[in-house]
Amino acid sequence: MEIQFVHHEPARTYDKVCRVDQILYLAGEDSKDTATQKVRGKDVAEQTEILFQNLKNTLEGFGSGLDHIIKMTAYLVDRNDRNAFSATRARCMNHTPPSTLIMGVQLAEPEMLVEVDAIAVIPDGSTRVIQ
Repeated sequence: MEIQFVHHEPARTYDKVCRVDQILYLAGEDSKDTATQKVRGKDVAEQTEILFQNLKNTLEGFGSGLDHIIKMTAYLVDRNDRNAFSATRARCMNHTPPSTLIMGVQLAEPEMLVEVDAIAVIPDGSTRVIQ
């Protein structure tokens, strides 16, 4: 079993991804600009749209993609925003959403309205690895 940890750039206090063989465990994907680490989006729908673009970029770096997510947990500051999250997720994903738990929580930064973690697979034949 091969385990690979991928760190955030710029650094955060946790690893962005843990890869175990062909399974990816993604932690704390959000709507932050990857260069400035500033939260983008004024509401849950906008933040979710940006979050899914960030998630897509991370997954594609491993030869995976949004259509290979098998489990997701969404953390919303206001659980009443679940419909806005779900509608945006449906626009961002080309298939039936994976098994998803949606929770109401307080997030690490006051500007953040939504954050997700996910489990995805790398399809057979993909050899891409982020260093």
